[in-house]
Amino acid sequence: MRHGIGVFRPPRMKRAAIFVAAFVFILVLTKIANRVPPPPTPGTTFSLKAHRVIQCSATDITLVDHHEEPTHLEKDDSWPDCSTLPPNVYLDFYLSRGDKTKYLTSERSEWWRYAL
Repeated sequence: MRHGIGVFRPPRMKRAAIFVAAFVFILVLTKIANRVPPPPTPGTTFSLKAHRVIQCSATDITLVDHHEEPTHLEKDDSWPDCSTLPPNVYLDFYLSRGDKTKYLTSERSEWWRYAL
């Protein structure tokens, strides 16, 4: 190191230790960020916004959103009869998880949810 005005440079081992610590810190943050959440507990509610019925039977139902992405669900006894779910009408479904999907309620979607 020079005397007088200059830039202080830490020893090489200290620089290497700082570099390794930063690298390990980034790896730990990445591992934390990539953790998969545990499966939801039974009874957890969720909603499917702007979906329409494309297939319905006594045991399962297939819904599709405005991007034509299908969602297949196994139904329990709480679902209404298939004839009461109008085809080609976008609905917001409010459901609950369990061994099979429980139906809570549904309502017509706002036009802007499926028009965009």
